[in-house]
Amino acid sequence: MSSFGKTGGVVKHVYAMMKTQGLSVKCVSGRMDEKGFTLIEALLSFSLFCMISLSIPLMMKGFSTIKRDLVPPRYYEWNLFHESVRNELRKAKDVNVLPNQISFVMDGDTIMYEKYNQSIRRRVNNRGHEIVLQSVDGFEFNVIDQGVHMDLEFEGGEKVEGNFFSFSAIEGGGAIP
Repeated sequence: MSSFGKTGGVVKHVYAMMKTQGLSVKCVSGRMDEKGFTLIEALLSFSLFCMISLSIPLMMKGFSTIKRDLVPPRYYEWNLFHESVRNELRKAKDVNVLPNQISFVMDGDTIMYEKYNQSIRRRVNNRGHEIVLQSVDGFEFNVIDQGVHMDLEFEGGEKVEGNFFSFSAIEGGGAIP
């Protein structure tokens, strides 16, 4: 017996019934004719191709938006740096200001901010490597009355400046040279 079993006999029986009633049958078998695409298959393939092709620019725009949002703007990075240095200098003692670095003592640790390649890094007791600002083209610290003034230039020419005051110097705990 074939692998079709009783199904083969049923197909022959249906074919015989259709022939006696006058219906024409082109192909009555277990398989479809696979010689070519029909118009419906071609339209479905073309519409699938169009959907994929049209979604690629949307995906690329989404990826660029995600990439842009993951990198913080300089404004946020500068504000974070400014706020952290300001809070540390508020409690600092023995502030030492050079044009390209600032160091001070806070809670027994010597903290130093200095230029490192195109960044500003923070070091504690001459150890560590914490990048606090990136894409820095140049900066300079200057002594002002009871504090420090910083001029900074990012790559691309964007300039910012900030003042940091040491309250311990005002209270007599430390002096800024």
